Amino acid sequence: MTGLREFVLNFRVAFRPRKPRLVLRLAAAVLRSVAPRRPGLRYVDFAVDFACNLRCAHCFATALAQPGRRRMTPADYARVAGEAMNLGAVNFSFQGGEPLLFAQLEDVVRACRPERNLISVTTNGTLLDDAGVARLKRMGADIVTVSLDSSIAAEHDRFRGAPGTFAKTMDGIGRARRAGLAVTLGTVVTHQNLRSAGVSGLLRLARETRVLLYVILPVPAGRWADDRDMLLTEDDLRYIDRLTRQSPYVRTDFQANLGPRGCGAAKEILYLTPYGDVLACPFLHIALGNVFEEPLAAIRARALRNPYFARYHERCLASTDEEFIARHLSRTFGAPQLPIPWSAAFGEEK
Repeated sequence: MTGLREFVLNFRVAFRPRKPRLVLRLAAAVLRSVAPRRPGLRYVDFAVDFACNLRCAHCFATALAQPGRRRMTPADYARVAGEAMNLGAVNFSFQGGEPLLFAQLEDVVRACRPERNLISVTTNGTLLDDAGVARLKRMGADIVTVSLDSSIAAEHDRFRGAPGTFAKTMDGIGRARRAGLAVTLGTVVTHQNLRSAGVSGLLRLARETRVLLYVILPVPAGRWADDRDMLLTEDDLRYIDRLTRQSPYVRTDFQANLGPRGCGAAKEILYLTPYGDVLACPFLHIALGNVFEEPLAAIRARALRNPYFARYHERCLASTDEEFIARHLSRTFGAPQLPIPWSAAFGEEK
Protein backbone atom coordinates (compact mmCIF):
# COMPACT_ATOMS: atom_id res chain seq x y z
CA MET A 1 0.00 0.00 0.00
CA THR A 2 1.07 3.64 -0.40
CA GLY A 3 2.63 5.52 2.52
CA LEU A 4 0.51 6.40 5.53
CA ARG A 5 0.47 10.10 4.73
CA GLU A 6 -0.68 9.44 1.17
CA PHE A 7 -3.23 6.88 2.30
CA VAL A 8 -4.81 9.31 4.81
CA LEU A 9 -5.07 12.01 2.16
CA ASN A 10 -6.49 9.56 -0.41
CA PHE A 11 -9.12 8.44 2.08
CA ARG A 12 -9.99 12.03 3.00
CA VAL A 13 -10.65 12.86 -0.66
CA ALA A 14 -12.70 9.69 -1.18
CA PHE A 15 -14.64 9.70 2.11
CA ARG A 16 -18.29 10.62 1.51
CA PRO A 17 -20.44 10.28 4.68
CA ARG A 18 -23.58 11.02 2.64
CA LYS A 19 -22.86 7.76 0.79
CA PRO A 20 -22.78 5.13 3.57
CA ARG A 21 -22.73 2.22 1.12
CA LEU A 22 -19.69 3.73 -0.57
CA VAL A 23 -17.95 4.12 2.81
CA LEU A 24 -18.48 0.42 3.52
CA ARG A 25 -17.20 -0.56 0.08
CA LEU A 26 -14.11 1.66 0.50
CA ALA A 27 -13.39 0.05 3.86
CA ALA A 28 -13.71 -3.42 2.32
CA ALA A 29 -11.35 -2.43 -0.51
CA VAL A 30 -8.75 -1.22 1.99
CA LEU A 31 -9.00 -4.45 3.98
CA ARG A 32 -8.57 -6.51 0.82
CA SER A 33 -5.49 -4.50 -0.06
CA VAL A 34 -3.64 -5.55 3.08
CA ALA A 35 -4.44 -9.24 2.57
CA PRO A 36 -1.57 -11.38 1.22
CA ARG A 37 -2.79 -11.23 -2.35
CA ARG A 38 -3.13 -8.72 -5.17
CA PRO A 39 -5.71 -5.95 -4.55
CA GLY A 40 -8.80 -6.01 -6.71
CA LEU A 41 -9.69 -3.61 -9.45
CA ARG A 42 -10.00 -0.11 -7.98
CA TYR A 43 -10.73 2.39 -10.75
CA VAL A 44 -12.52 2.33 -14.11
CA ASP A 45 -12.09 5.28 -16.44
CA PHE A 46 -14.81 5.69 -19.09
CA ALA A 47 -14.26 7.92 -22.11
CA VAL A 48 -17.89 8.78 -22.81
CA ASP A 49 -17.27 10.78 -26.00
CA PHE A 50 -14.36 12.44 -27.80
CA ALA A 51 -16.01 15.75 -28.73
CA CYS A 52 -14.25 18.76 -27.18
CA ASN A 53 -14.42 22.54 -27.16
CA LEU A 54 -10.63 22.96 -27.05
CA ARG A 55 -7.67 21.87 -29.17
CA CYS A 56 -4.95 20.78 -26.77
CA ALA A 57 -1.38 20.24 -27.90
CA HIS A 58 -1.17 16.69 -26.51
CA CYS A 59 -4.70 15.47 -27.31
CA PHE A 60 -5.17 11.78 -28.07
CA ALA A 61 -8.97 11.89 -28.31
CA THR A 62 -9.05 12.34 -32.07
CA ALA A 63 -6.75 9.32 -32.46
CA LEU A 64 -9.27 7.03 -30.74
CA ALA A 65 -12.45 8.46 -32.26
CA GLN A 66 -14.20 6.09 -34.70
CA PRO A 67 -17.48 7.58 -35.94
CA GLY A 68 -20.00 4.96 -36.98
CA ARG A 69 -18.91 2.25 -34.56
CA ARG A 70 -21.40 0.75 -32.13
CA ARG A 71 -21.39 2.82 -28.94
CA MET A 72 -22.10 1.86 -25.35
CA THR A 73 -25.58 2.74 -24.09
CA PRO A 74 -26.52 3.47 -20.46
CA ALA A 75 -27.59 -0.19 -20.19
CA ASP A 76 -24.13 -1.28 -21.33
CA TYR A 77 -22.50 1.01 -18.76
CA ALA A 78 -24.71 -0.48 -16.06
CA ARG A 79 -23.71 -4.02 -17.01
CA VAL A 80 -19.98 -3.22 -17.22
CA ALA A 81 -20.08 -1.24 -13.97
CA GLY A 82 -21.64 -4.25 -12.23
CA GLU A 83 -18.91 -6.51 -13.59
CA ALA A 84 -16.25 -4.02 -12.47
CA MET A 85 -17.76 -3.80 -8.98
CA ASN A 86 -17.60 -7.59 -8.73
CA LEU A 87 -13.87 -7.24 -9.44
CA GLY A 88 -13.53 -4.69 -6.64
CA ALA A 89 -13.97 -1.32 -8.39
CA VAL A 90 -15.10 1.53 -6.12
CA ASN A 91 -14.27 4.53 -8.33
CA PHE A 92 -15.74 5.31 -11.75
CA SER A 93 -14.31 8.22 -13.67
CA PHE A 94 -15.73 9.91 -16.77
CA GLN A 95 -13.68 11.80 -19.31
CA GLY A 96 -13.64 12.71 -23.00
CA GLY A 97 -12.94 14.82 -24.97
CA GLU A 98 -14.87 17.14 -22.74
CA PRO A 99 -17.48 15.05 -20.88
CA LEU A 100 -19.67 18.04 -20.01
CA LEU A 101 -20.51 18.31 -23.71
CA PHE A 102 -21.97 14.78 -23.65
CA ALA A 103 -25.78 14.97 -23.50
CA GLN A 104 -26.17 11.51 -21.90
CA LEU A 105 -23.60 12.05 -19.15
CA GLU A 106 -26.21 12.00 -16.35
CA ASP A 107 -27.72 8.75 -17.61
CA VAL A 108 -24.31 7.12 -17.88
CA VAL A 109 -23.19 8.25 -14.42
CA ARG A 110 -26.42 7.06 -12.82
CA ALA A 111 -25.99 3.70 -14.55
CA CYS A 112 -22.75 3.33 -12.58
CA ARG A 113 -24.58 3.52 -9.23
CA PRO A 114 -23.18 6.72 -7.69
CA GLU A 115 -24.81 5.89 -4.36
CA ARG A 116 -22.33 2.99 -4.02
CA ASN A 117 -19.29 4.33 -5.88
CA LEU A 118 -16.94 7.28 -5.94
CA ILE A 119 -17.70 9.32 -9.06
CA SER A 120 -15.01 11.44 -10.73
CA VAL A 121 -15.33 13.67 -13.79
CA THR A 122 -12.26 14.91 -15.68
CA THR A 123 -12.83 18.23 -17.40
CA ASN A 124 -10.95 21.17 -18.89
CA GLY A 125 -12.96 23.36 -16.50
CA THR A 126 -14.28 25.85 -19.04
CA LEU A 127 -17.88 24.63 -18.66
CA LEU A 128 -17.94 24.71 -14.86
CA ASP A 129 -20.38 27.59 -14.67
CA ASP A 130 -23.25 27.51 -12.18
CA ALA A 131 -25.30 25.26 -14.45
CA GLY A 132 -22.40 22.88 -15.11
CA VAL A 133 -21.58 22.54 -11.42
CA ALA A 134 -25.24 22.01 -10.51
CA ARG A 135 -25.46 19.31 -13.17
CA LEU A 136 -22.50 17.47 -11.66
CA LYS A 137 -24.04 17.65 -8.21
CA ARG A 138 -27.37 16.29 -9.48
CA MET A 139 -25.79 13.28 -11.14
CA GLY A 140 -23.89 12.31 -7.99
CA ALA A 141 -20.35 13.44 -8.85
CA ASP A 142 -17.92 13.59 -5.94
CA ILE A 143 -14.62 14.69 -7.48
CA VAL A 144 -13.85 17.03 -10.37
CA THR A 145 -10.37 16.63 -11.86
CA VAL A 146 -9.51 19.81 -13.75
CA SER A 147 -6.76 19.96 -16.37
CA LEU A 148 -4.49 22.92 -15.62
CA ASP A 149 -1.20 23.19 -17.48
CA SER A 150 0.43 26.35 -16.16
CA SER A 151 -0.11 29.02 -13.53
CA ILE A 152 0.66 31.54 -16.28
CA ALA A 153 -2.53 32.30 -18.21
CA ALA A 154 -0.90 32.78 -21.62
CA GLU A 155 0.98 29.47 -21.37
CA HIS A 156 -2.11 27.51 -20.33
CA ASP A 157 -4.21 29.10 -23.09
CA ARG A 158 -1.57 28.37 -25.72
CA PHE A 159 -1.34 24.70 -24.68
CA ARG A 160 -5.15 24.40 -24.67
CA GLY A 161 -5.49 26.12 -28.04
CA ALA A 162 -7.98 28.85 -27.02
CA PRO A 163 -7.56 32.32 -25.49
CA GLY A 164 -9.35 33.00 -22.23
CA THR A 165 -9.29 29.35 -21.16
CA PHE A 166 -7.22 29.93 -18.01
CA ALA A 167 -9.64 32.50 -16.60
CA LYS A 168 -12.66 30.27 -17.26
CA THR A 169 -10.92 27.26 -15.74
CA MET A 170 -9.85 29.07 -12.57
CA ASP A 171 -13.36 30.48 -12.17
CA GLY A 172 -14.79 26.97 -12.60
CA ILE A 173 -12.44 25.54 -9.97
CA GLY A 174 -13.68 28.12 -7.48
CA ARG A 175 -17.33 27.42 -8.27
CA ALA A 176 -16.87 23.65 -7.90
CA ARG A 177 -15.13 23.98 -4.54
CA ARG A 178 -17.75 26.38 -3.19
CA ALA A 179 -20.45 23.89 -4.22
CA GLY A 180 -18.84 21.19 -2.11
CA LEU A 181 -17.22 19.15 -4.88
CA ALA A 182 -13.71 17.88 -4.22
CA VAL A 183 -11.33 19.32 -6.81
CA THR A 184 -8.07 17.76 -7.95
CA LEU A 185 -5.77 19.13 -10.65
CA GLY A 186 -4.05 17.32 -13.50
CA THR A 187 -0.91 18.79 -15.11
CA VAL A 188 1.02 17.32 -18.03
CA VAL A 189 4.75 17.84 -17.57
CA THR A 190 7.45 17.45 -20.20
CA HIS A 191 11.23 17.71 -20.22
CA GLN A 192 10.80 21.25 -21.49
CA ASN A 193 8.31 22.59 -18.91
CA LEU A 194 8.97 20.55 -15.76
CA ARG A 195 11.08 23.22 -14.04
CA SER A 196 9.32 26.19 -15.62
CA ALA A 197 7.77 29.09 -13.71
CA GLY A 198 4.30 27.99 -14.86
CA VAL A 199 4.61 24.49 -13.39
CA SER A 200 6.35 25.78 -10.26
CA GLY A 201 3.36 28.09 -9.74
CA LEU A 202 0.98 25.11 -9.90
CA LEU A 203 3.07 23.21 -7.34
CA ARG A 204 2.82 26.23 -5.06
CA LEU A 205 -0.93 26.49 -5.67
CA ALA A 206 -1.45 22.85 -4.71
CA ARG A 207 0.50 23.19 -1.47
CA GLU A 208 -1.10 26.49 -0.45
CA THR A 209 -4.70 25.49 -1.21
CA ARG A 210 -4.25 21.83 -0.15
CA VAL A 211 -5.59 20.58 -3.46
CA LEU A 212 -4.14 17.39 -4.94
CA LEU A 213 -2.06 18.04 -8.04
CA TYR A 214 -1.46 14.98 -10.23
CA VAL A 215 1.70 15.26 -12.29
CA ILE A 216 0.91 13.50 -15.56
CA LEU A 217 3.91 12.12 -17.43
CA PRO A 218 4.17 12.79 -21.18
CA VAL A 219 3.31 9.92 -23.50
CA PRO A 220 4.18 9.48 -27.21
CA ALA A 221 0.50 9.10 -28.19
CA GLY A 222 -2.14 11.15 -29.95
CA ARG A 223 -0.66 14.40 -31.29
CA TRP A 224 2.60 13.45 -29.59
CA ALA A 225 2.82 10.01 -31.21
CA ASP A 226 6.46 8.98 -31.72
CA ASP A 227 7.64 12.32 -30.26
CA ARG A 228 10.58 11.55 -27.96
CA ASP A 229 11.78 15.12 -27.37
CA MET A 230 9.25 15.82 -24.62
CA LEU A 231 9.96 12.59 -22.71
CA LEU A 232 11.46 12.92 -19.25
CA THR A 233 15.11 12.24 -18.47
CA GLU A 234 16.37 10.24 -15.49
CA ASP A 235 17.16 13.54 -13.76
CA ASP A 236 13.61 14.74 -14.45
CA LEU A 237 12.18 11.57 -12.89
CA ARG A 238 14.34 11.98 -9.79
CA TYR A 239 13.11 15.58 -9.51
CA ILE A 240 9.45 14.45 -9.68
CA ASP A 241 10.15 11.78 -7.07
CA ARG A 242 11.55 14.46 -4.75
CA LEU A 243 8.50 16.66 -5.32
CA THR A 244 6.08 13.86 -4.44
CA ARG A 245 8.02 12.95 -1.31
CA GLN A 246 8.23 16.57 -0.13
CA SER A 247 4.50 17.25 -0.35
CA PRO A 248 1.49 14.90 -0.09
CA TYR A 249 -0.41 17.28 -2.37
CA VAL A 250 1.90 16.65 -5.33
CA ARG A 251 1.77 13.15 -6.76
CA THR A 252 1.69 10.84 -9.74
CA ASP A 253 -0.92 8.12 -10.30
CA PHE A 254 1.44 5.69 -8.57
CA GLN A 255 0.45 7.12 -5.18
CA ALA A 256 -3.26 6.44 -5.73
CA ASN A 257 -2.86 2.66 -5.60
CA LEU A 258 -4.33 0.40 -2.96
CA GLY A 259 -1.41 -1.91 -3.65
CA PRO A 260 2.30 -1.04 -3.91
CA ARG A 261 3.55 2.18 -5.45
CA GLY A 262 4.01 1.66 -9.16
CA CYS A 263 2.10 1.23 -12.41
CA GLY A 264 -1.41 0.00 -11.58
CA ALA A 265 -2.47 -0.51 -15.21
CA ALA A 266 -4.81 -3.54 -15.56
CA LYS A 267 -4.25 -4.50 -11.91
CA GLU A 268 -6.15 -1.59 -10.39
CA ILE A 269 -7.03 0.55 -13.41
CA LEU A 270 -8.91 0.00 -16.67
CA TYR A 271 -9.94 2.49 -19.36
CA LEU A 272 -12.86 1.99 -21.77
CA THR A 273 -13.58 3.82 -25.01
CA PRO A 274 -17.18 4.68 -26.00
CA TYR A 275 -17.03 1.65 -28.30
CA GLY A 276 -16.39 -0.89 -25.53
CA ASP A 277 -12.68 -1.32 -26.13
CA VAL A 278 -10.82 -2.01 -22.87
CA LEU A 279 -7.34 -0.51 -22.45
CA ALA A 280 -4.92 -0.88 -19.54
CA CYS A 281 -4.78 2.92 -19.23
CA PRO A 282 -5.80 5.93 -21.36
CA PHE A 283 -2.32 6.23 -22.90
CA LEU A 284 -1.70 2.63 -23.97
CA HIS A 285 -3.67 2.42 -27.19
CA ILE A 286 -3.69 -1.35 -27.21
CA ALA A 287 -7.07 -3.08 -26.79
CA LEU A 288 -7.11 -5.83 -24.19
CA GLY A 289 -10.53 -6.85 -25.52
CA ASN A 290 -14.05 -5.49 -25.99
CA VAL A 291 -16.97 -5.67 -23.54
CA PHE A 292 -19.41 -6.38 -26.38
CA GLU A 293 -17.53 -9.64 -26.98
CA GLU A 294 -16.28 -10.83 -23.57
CA PRO A 295 -16.89 -10.27 -19.85
CA LEU A 296 -14.67 -7.68 -18.22
CA ALA A 297 -13.18 -10.31 -15.91
CA ALA A 298 -11.93 -12.39 -18.86
CA ILE A 299 -10.42 -9.32 -20.52
CA ARG A 300 -8.60 -8.25 -17.36
CA ALA A 301 -7.40 -11.80 -16.70
CA ARG A 302 -5.80 -11.89 -20.15
CA ALA A 303 -3.88 -8.71 -19.38
CA LEU A 304 -2.72 -10.01 -16.00
CA ARG A 305 -1.16 -13.04 -17.65
CA ASN A 306 1.19 -10.66 -19.46
CA PRO A 307 4.45 -9.96 -17.54
CA TYR A 308 4.17 -6.22 -18.16
CA PHE A 309 0.80 -6.00 -16.39
CA ALA A 310 1.16 -8.77 -13.84
CA ARG A 311 3.20 -6.66 -11.41
CA TYR A 312 3.51 -3.05 -10.28
CA HIS A 313 6.30 -1.71 -12.47
CA GLU A 314 8.43 1.07 -11.02
CA ARG A 315 8.25 2.88 -14.35
CA CYS A 316 5.28 4.11 -16.34
CA LEU A 317 5.02 1.71 -19.27
CA ALA A 318 3.62 4.36 -21.60
CA SER A 319 6.03 7.16 -20.74
CA THR A 320 9.31 6.01 -19.23
CA ASP A 321 9.78 2.29 -19.95
CA GLU A 322 11.97 2.52 -23.04
CA GLU A 323 11.85 -1.22 -23.76
CA PHE A 324 8.04 -1.34 -23.64
CA ILE A 325 7.74 1.75 -25.84
CA ALA A 326 10.16 0.37 -28.43
CA ARG A 327 8.82 -3.21 -28.51
CA HIS A 328 5.08 -2.66 -28.10
CA LEU A 329 3.80 0.91 -27.89
CA SER A 330 5.67 1.85 -31.06
CA ARG A 331 3.34 -0.47 -32.99
CA THR A 332 0.58 2.08 -32.40
CA PHE A 333 2.55 4.87 -34.11
CA GLY A 334 0.97 5.55 -37.49
CA ALA A 335 -1.54 2.71 -37.12
CA PRO A 336 -4.54 3.24 -39.43
CA GLN A 337 -6.96 2.59 -36.55
CA LEU A 338 -6.57 2.81 -32.79
CA PRO A 339 -6.54 1.04 -30.47
CA ILE A 340 -4.60 -1.76 -32.11
CA PRO A 341 -5.60 -5.32 -31.15
CA TRP A 342 -3.81 -7.11 -28.32
CA SER A 343 -2.39 -9.63 -30.78
CA ALA A 344 -0.83 -6.86 -32.90
CA ALA A 345 1.09 -5.57 -29.89
CA PHE A 346 1.99 -8.83 -28.13
CA GLY A 347 1.28 -11.67 -30.57
CA GLU A 348 -1.34 -14.36 -30.22
CA GLU A 349 -1.98 -15.61 -26.71
CA LYS A 350 -0.51 -19.05 -26.08
